[in-house]
Amino acid sequence: MKESVFYRLPFIVMLLIGTYMIVQYYIPVKEFQAPKDLFLQWKQPLNGFIILLAIGSIFVVHLKKIINLKKRWGYSLITVVSMVAMIIAGFTGGIQDGSVFSDWFKYLISPIEATMFSLLAFFVASAAFRAFRARSAGAAVLLVSATIVMLAMIPFISEGVPLLKDWSEFILNYPNTAAKRAILIGVSLGAISVALKNIFGVDKTLLDRGEK
Repeated sequence: MKESVFYRLPFIVMLLIGTYMIVQYYIPVKEFQAPKDLFLQWKQPLNGFIILLAIGSIFVVHLKKIINLKKRWGYSLITVVSMVAMIIAGFTGGIQDGSVFSDWFKYLISPIEATMFSLLAFFVASAAFRAFRARSAGAAVLLVSATIVMLAMIPFISEGVPLLKDWSEFILNYPNTAAKRAILIGVSLGAISVALKNIFGVDKTLLDRGEK
């Protein structure tokens, strides 16, 4: 089916605004950069709309599971009831300290998050144990470096062997920082690639109408 003008309109808007936001950094003219502030102001209400859309999507998905009594629909029921209860508590009593919303967040959500992260710690430790097996030269370097850094974090060991602390600082400040920067550069290039695909309309999954 031939695409209509209205279907291509969002791509045209993304192309114009995205190109402008890139070009304006390289043209230091006050009049040319003025619309940038307006676009950045629009970002906040758009973010709020996106969050609202995400909440609505989660609600609909779990509501369908409850209605159709799908597997583990009880968890979906807890999710929906919790969402509705928190929304009502926030709108009726506010979110300031001492409110019902704040107490629920402090005494329910925070302990649940702490429990989840505590459980994740065991999976991280298991993955680290498998990764630190010295089956190759790279794995051996990783094992030795991680051992030095972890031992330097223990007070009585770092005090007894001061050289460990110096080695740990060297590893964290140079090889570790270089690796982190390389990862950030790769992620940034990937984000730029995805943004350019959206701006120039190469990736049309944003407005997929389900047509084959």
